[in-house]
Amino acid sequence: MTHTPNDELDLDAWIRSQPQEDLAELLAAAVADVPGMHEWVQARSVQQTGDMGSLAALVDEILKPSARFYDYYQSIDYANGGYDTVVTLCHFAHQQPTADLVPILERALTLTTRTMMKADDSSGSIGDLVYRLLEAHSAAVAGARPPLSQPEQTRLIKWMVKYRYGGKQDSFDLDIVAYAPGLSAKSIESYRKAISKIDLGEYGQYPLERLAVLDRDRDEIVATHGGEPRNELMAGHLVKSLAEAGLTDDARHYAQLGFNMASRSYGTELDMYLVDDAISRGDAAAAIEYRWQWFRRFPGSGSFDKLRETAATLEVWDEHREAAEQLLQRHDPRGYVRYLLGKGQADRVDRTDQTDHTDAAWDFALEHLDTESTLDADLWHSLCVARAATHPLDVLPVYEQLVTSTLLETDVRNYRRAAKLLKEMGKIAKKAGDDAERTFREFVQQTAERNRRRPRCIEILSKAKVLA
Repeated sequence: MTHTPNDELDLDAWIRSQPQEDLAELLAAAVADVPGMHEWVQARSVQQTGDMGSLAALVDEILKPSARFYDYYQSIDYANGGYDTVVTLCHFAHQQPTADLVPILERALTLTTRTMMKADDSSGSIGDLVYRLLEAHSAAVAGARPPLSQPEQTRLIKWMVKYRYGGKQDSFDLDIVAYAPGLSAKSIESYRKAISKIDLGEYGQYPLERLAVLDRDRDEIVATHGGEPRNELMAGHLVKSLAEAGLTDDARHYAQLGFNMASRSYGTELDMYLVDDAISRGDAAAAIEYRWQWFRRFPGSGSFDKLRETAATLEVWDEHREAAEQLLQRHDPRGYVRYLLGKGQADRVDRTDQTDHTDAAWDFALEHLDTESTLDADLWHSLCVARAATHPLDVLPVYEQLVTSTLLETDVRNYRRAAKLLKEMGKIAKKAGDDAERTFREFVQQTAERNRRRPRCIEILSKAKVLA
């Protein structure tokens, strides 16, 4: 049966044309027969009524673990079955946050976390539900209308401490900063005192880090992050916290410090922070200089693209183009060819230069890249596709090398790639004239002869209709 693009619209029209009682029967049948439909309808009904009693019952019915241990696939089934319930909880947390919702979210967190602790959750599916619920819980507390009363807040703080430090789990932390808008100073202080009585261990500084951010305490933020940063990774974490606390001058200072000691592993985030900060302050020259510093230290296509993108956004790329291109040529010939072909990251933004640089890319590649290198195979293929439109004869020898290199290793995927290359090559040879076609046919015969002991290869080439 052939389907048309209007099939879905026709089905929608059919549904709308049915009497209400027929649709009710259809929905009841779907609930009974379609996996996951029962949970979906339950969640939607509770979402529509807004009844907290029904929501609490739904949480217990759907999220309560029913097995001693969930294997890999069972844990995914559990997460899939609970997804709609979690979405409904998130909906209420963001759209209708109330004090009554908070303990229901806590029950959901307790059940899903308990399940994850006795499951093979290597897929991360149950963990994802927990993270969603944690975010919804803090959102419900922060946005509850009316706000939580002091007794409700006191109960909440006790639950938060017990959830994290009650000995049941140590995988999920609660962020006091996210909860703070819905808490009184008394409640925050109660949380602080409770944390101070717990042995957090060497690697349990997270709640202290977050309290320092909440307090906007520069010295405490630095201390809880391990003191003065010794590498760019430490500096990056510190900068995030300082920036979140609104301590922009300190964040800029440590971003510069981390930037100076940075390697490729993490420094790009610090580079981005400094550039964005400079632009926000209206200092375009500083933003460009940061891009240039990074590009000179790590002269590759990635840093080139970032420089180009920022310079184009600030409308100064023409001033920097020549020097940047020369540096890219010397240190990253492959990146320079990709740039000429318009395949760089910065090409996601409007190009300031619409000139076709295919010829320049081809000439540069012939001088600096090896046609026999498997590392450059995809790049040479892109070059051939671009060059074939105007110089078909030039690309045929390169296609021959690509096919030959592809078939050096026995692999079905290589056979299929060779077949695709040969089909492209045949079309190009046909446009290039009779001599080119004759040379192409000879090459195909030679290829078949070299691979005659590979029946699967010959079969694939035959199916692709590249063999005579």
